[in-house]
Amino acid sequence: MATRRDPAWMTGPMGGVVLRPWFDRLALMGMVRGYFPLSRLWAAAEAAGDDVDLFAAEVPMAPLSGWRRSRVQAALAHCLLLRGLAERAESDWRDALFSPGATRDPAEAEAERVKASYLSMRTRARFAFLRRRAPAVRFAPVAPHHLEARFGRQRSDPAALFAPAEPIIRGSRTIKRDGVIERWLRWPCSYDDIGGEGWAHVYEPEGGFDHTLVMCHGLGIEADAWGQGLAMAPAFVKRGIRVIEPEAPWHGRRRTTGLQAGEPFIARGPMGAIDLFAAHVPEVAALVRWARETGKGRVGIGGISLGALGTQLAIAHAASWPAEARPDAALFITTTDRLDEVAWDGGFATGFGTAKAFTGVGWTRDKVTDWLPLTAPVGEPGIDPGRIVMVLGTADSITPYAGGAEFARRWAIPPENLFVSWQGHFSVPLGMARDPRPIERLVALLRA
Repeated sequence: MATRRDPAWMTGPMGGVVLRPWFDRLALMGMVRGYFPLSRLWAAAEAAGDDVDLFAAEVPMAPLSGWRRSRVQAALAHCLLLRGLAERAESDWRDALFSPGATRDPAEAEAERVKASYLSMRTRARFAFLRRRAPAVRFAPVAPHHLEARFGRQRSDPAALFAPAEPIIRGSRTIKRDGVIERWLRWPCSYDDIGGEGWAHVYEPEGGFDHTLVMCHGLGIEADAWGQGLAMAPAFVKRGIRVIEPEAPWHGRRRTTGLQAGEPFIARGPMGAIDLFAAHVPEVAALVRWARETGKGRVGIGGISLGALGTQLAIAHAASWPAEARPDAALFITTTDRLDEVAWDGGFATGFGTAKAFTGVGWTRDKVTDWLPLTAPVGEPGIDPGRIVMVLGTADSITPYAGGAEFARRWAIPPENLFVSWQGHFSVPLGMARDPRPIERLVALLRA
């Protein structure tokens, strides 16, 4: 929900004890061995319908027989039913919120959509008995020579790849709840390799706002599908800031059938990263322009993890953008400028086995590094570093801290804008519920 409250333990003294590196080690293990394999099974079920043999091939895993086959058959039927209900609720929701002359109460349509989507998302649990047999990611890495053929020219001119998009953005009818006005935005995606539509969820204080923040989520996050708002939104909304949460390519309504959220970003190697950023960064610029057209004040951008990796690329190229698309400030949470280290040494990379998958088609660490101009902010920031806030954890192993710290030094982030704690990749953003200084600093920069 838009007004999601942080649990009392998180903001109290217990949060200071729990939200430390040991929490991150457990969370990483749970993601790599639990959530991602379950999501791979769930995505395979989506592609297979009620066909057990196709399901096993989609995972992929050995053919199923005996009691496992029977359980999978029942699970597929259950998933198919709830997925159909969720798709119908989504279709009805789109009609209620976007169709001209729609008369249905949008809040009612939203409540039904959230419930149906949540129940469908939860069907992952039906495959728990197969979790240890399933990979966390179905790898399909693109070989270096194919990447060279596709993006060789852009590597010498990365700015052209990240030029602002200018789509026609449609806004939905609004919903008012708990002091927040919500709406959704949609637009045609102009990046051919992604296609479809872009989406964003907008939250604004019912009492009015003075500035706007475009806040991007992390890998695998599908907040709208689970019926939740991104954890950052309430903190800014209650401070009078409008928040726009775009869905990253391959996530949420942009997810590819048969793939879990964000899977191509990991599975395809550097090609996946370049495709995601090439689609997403120009859309962030388009949302900055939309924010200026629909509200007063400054516009900041930012993100957590994957969201930070994308928005820092936007800041790196913003100097060449038109003034109306150029952000005024930025917030990067758990980040680094070394995507090669994320892909080779990071906690997710180690847990998923990305290095082994990539070397199988000819990648080496040096070859991954060659593509940093299209995956990382290799130049100087396109806005004043004094208007960039960075939040890092010394125990972050997913976007390794050493790279983030060096990035902060290279971009000359002022000490008052750099927040470092003894925490990891997951506890850093959760810990901001207890220590909102980075949030307050960005708000102050927007209002300065």
